[in-house]
Amino acid sequence: TARALPAIADAVGDRLTLLADGGIRSGLDVVRMLALGARGVLLGRAWAWALAGGGQAGVAHVLRLLAAEMRVAMGLTGVTRIDQI
Repeated sequence: TARALPAIADAVGDRLTLLADGGIRSGLDVVRMLALGARGVLLGRAWAWALAGGGQAGVAHVLRLLAAEMRVAMGLTGVTRIDQI
């Protein structure tokens, strides 16, 4: 996904909303996909596993982890807002 994304983003420009899916396992991956041109990131597997293992609390926990990982990645790159990625 990460290898193909920049070329696709260049090809479609602003004509389409580009969503990344596949291979996203952490908040760093979310930030990476946004930096490579995605306008959004799909997280099917992460929340599905969390739901199966821990119900609503499991999903909330996974979302907190992803958000924390995104904050770290953004902080390390000097970015303070999603639209700056």
